[in-house]
Amino acid sequence: MTTKFSILKVIAIFILTTTIAAESLAQAPKPTANKSQESIAAAIKGLSTDWSTAMLKGDASILERIWATDFIYVEPNGKRFNKAEGIAGMKNSTEKLTSAVAGSIDVRVYGGGTVAVDIGDYKEIGTDKDGKPFERLSRFTNVWVLKEGKWQCVSGHASSVPVK
Repeated sequence: MTTKFSILKVIAIFILTTTIAAESLAQAPKPTANKSQESIAAAIKGLSTDWSTAMLKGDASILERIWATDFIYVEPNGKRFNKAEGIAGMKNSTEKLTSAVAGSIDVRVYGGGTVAVDIGDYKEIGTDKDGKPFERLSRFTNVWVLKEGKWQCVSGHASSVPVK
């Protein structure tokens, strides 16, 4: 009888444990986790907008704030530049932008909310040094890291997309 009772006890504990585990796994993600990811996505989208504003206005202070010290970017032509080179290039540009917009941005969050990747489109319209109009469209991927409480871009890449 003791063996039979022990087997029934084990089966009852197994069923109870399995039921509790199934209930735990079936629960929806915690709203705070979703809210945190949503707030991170909103922050990253805002920084991408700031980046576009910097390019439009030629405002290096924005890039100084949002690009990390070890920032590296790869342009559609394959050329790489670091933070100092990118800011100098913007300051020395002879192009005049009339529009610079980042849009269709998707953000993914990793590392417990300390790393984010955004993928989106960037369109700029303006004139070159000779006054010739241009319109460029690119698709970008940027990697953002939360450093000392601030989101900073550490790496990025853009690919040209034909303008329709």
